[in-house]
Amino acid sequence: MIIAVDGPAGAGKSTVCKILAEKLGFVYLDTGAMYRALAWAIEAGPAERDQHLRWKGEPEGDEVSELLTRLPLRFSIEANKLLVFYGERCLSEELRGPRISDAASRISQLPAVREFMVAWQRELARRNDVVAEGRDTATVVFPKADLKVFLTADLQARAKRRFVEYLEKGIDSSLEEIQERIRLRDEADANRDHSPLRPAEGAILLDTSHLGVQEVVDRLSEKAHKLIRAGSST
Repeated sequence: MIIAVDGPAGAGKSTVCKILAEKLGFVYLDTGAMYRALAWAIEAGPAERDQHLRWKGEPEGDEVSELLTRLPLRFSIEANKLLVFYGERCLSEELRGPRISDAASRISQLPAVREFMVAWQRELARRNDVVAEGRDTATVVFPKADLKVFLTADLQARAKRRFVEYLEKGIDSSLEEIQERIRLRDEADANRDHSPLRPAEGAILLDTSHLGVQEVVDRLSEKAHKLIRAGSST
């Protein structure tokens, strides 16, 4: 079973989907972490010091595709958890923070990057029940998902959530900076030529501005269990 959840930055996708996956016994497929891993590899990790693994200037289609085949980046599911590896190094906290998020936003607009990631995401979901979250999981990656959801919230609410998250992680940033960064990310996601951010056909639309995490999880869990019961009765 595939549950695909899309929405803009700060809408609560990651927190909700992680809890929902645990509640259902599914794999939490954090597609954003996959894009951040690639951003880290290119802009902050070993590839930054290895000219063999870097783009020269503004990357174009063939150059991007060729480099992606050489990066020692891989993803796997172990014990119902998505793991991200660069060579033998398992990436985790390296993928958090404004710099990596901004870099991920830039590279995610490249068609070759999205095609590369979509192939990985579909492969990971092929043998697992997943709760997948991102910005095109229901529209592009899993257009036939069993349950499609679009989470959103107003800009102020999303910025405050991200500000609290950064505070908890010890990341220095102001509320104003975060709000502007999210606003720019919204524009880039909505207006990109390849896989723009938008609700999928048939998706449940849910504004989380004034909803608690558990309330959102409960609503989606109820929808999922209905589908599971319907499937088991056929």
